[in-house]
Amino acid sequence: MSRITLTPAAREALRDDEVVFFDWHVTGLCCADAGEFSVRPLRRSRLPKRARSLETDLVYAHPTAWVHLAELPVTIDCRPLWHWRRFTTDLPPDAGLRCCLGRPLYGSQHGR
Repeated sequence: MSRITLTPAAREALRDDEVVFFDWHVTGLCCADAGEFSVRPLRRSRLPKRARSLETDLVYAHPTAWVHLAELPVTIDCRPLWHWRRFTTDLPPDAGLRCCLGRPLYGSQHGR
């Protein structure tokens, strides 16, 4: 299973009825798997029916995103930006593309 870690800032930023949701955005027309990740807070009552838990009851993912994240160590943080909460991860910015192409997300220099 996934090794998802929420920083103290991310845990504190979540409201009582919220979870962190990894969404999957399709970016390719020829490949159903071509896409990118986004991460955002979402009320539990608004979770898509097909959302899958990523080890903890605080983090869920779209089924396609779950396939790519299921075995990865990912840290989720929250950085306030004015009045908004901006949830971020330590995934590379092109993580979705790398997953689609079968490329490793982390090189040997990351020790992962």
